[in-house]
Amino acid sequence: MMIFQTDSYGARRRSALVFVVMSGIAAASFTVRGSETQPPKTATPPGVIFTTPLQDVPGKNLVVSRLEFPATQKHIRVDHHHPGSVYVYVTRGTVRLGIEGEPVREVHAGESFFEPPGALHTVAESASATESAEAIAVLIVPDGAPLLTPEGKRK
Repeated sequence: MMIFQTDSYGARRRSALVFVVMSGIAAASFTVRGSETQPPKTATPPGVIFTTPLQDVPGKNLVVSRLEFPATQKHIRVDHHHPGSVYVYVTRGTVRLGIEGEPVREVHAGESFFEPPGALHTVAESASATESAEAIAVLIVPDGAPLLTPEGKRK
């Protein structure tokens, strides 16, 4: 996991990515809301705002999802895995994000979090007891794989 830091070239790449991602405004302590996407051939999971196959990486898809992290006074583990890389850009508030074996990070609006494929994601919540937070997640997902698998159900 890392907070995104760049030089000027990286800042331009990040700005381009943020521009693409921000085409839908964020809104999961896995309460994912809204579902808008290009016309899918199959049902689209809630919260997904864009999905497309990656032509240069056969068998993989780019999925962009809105996330909303409600205000929380009680910390609840959210142990789960994603099948591929996950990039999270916080658009409002501060989010506590953590993966097993690494310190939990507070990621503020305008900052990013990276989760490597298969990592055990243990913490995903608003850092505030009174304010919710929002983010956009960009996931790389293999064909036919679920976006999220709760711990204990991984094959």
